[in-house]
Amino acid sequence: MTEYCSKCGEALKEDAIFCANCGEKVPNRHKGLSRNHLILIVVAVILLAATASIFLMSNQTQTVRVGDVKFQLPADYVNEPDRTEVSIDENVKSSAMGWSNDKHYIEIGVTNTPGSGFDSEEVAAGLGGTPTKMYGYSGYYLEYENEGCAFVFGLRDEVCMIYVSDYDAFGDVEVIGQV
Repeated sequence: MTEYCSKCGEALKEDAIFCANCGEKVPNRHKGLSRNHLILIVVAVILLAATASIFLMSNQTQTVRVGDVKFQLPADYVNEPDRTEVSIDENVKSSAMGWSNDKHYIEIGVTNTPGSGFDSEEVAAGLGGTPTKMYGYSGYYLEYENEGCAFVFGLRDEVCMIYVSDYDAFGDVEVIGQV
């Protein structure tokens, strides 16, 4: 497309900065995005959207309830069919559930003693182990020879035990709290 000088009307050369006839400065020409640049931008947006959707899908979680305590686990953990619920009397109730994925097994047990006036942290300490802090709670770490490990802690009138087949699985559990 031929452009013309705004002062004298002379045809301008393609990349002219000044008019060859009168010396008038040629205004900046705004060139649109080339087809290659546009294709590159579209491909980048598609890749960004695909990466974001994979990230969001891989970070899905499930909220599970054991006794009166809620926990969060990755969505790829499947509930094992065995669920244990024991009521010793009206003051002591115990519940345990397990989940597994391709790599790990997690079992969570909660013993509830409403109104009994016992110290759940003292009961957790009575189970032994190494004092440590996990999930924002002070508790006790126990290691079982070739069979995984556990973290036991008191949560008001409940004693919680998180058993995992491998130490790395502790990172898959989040304690939400009592309901």
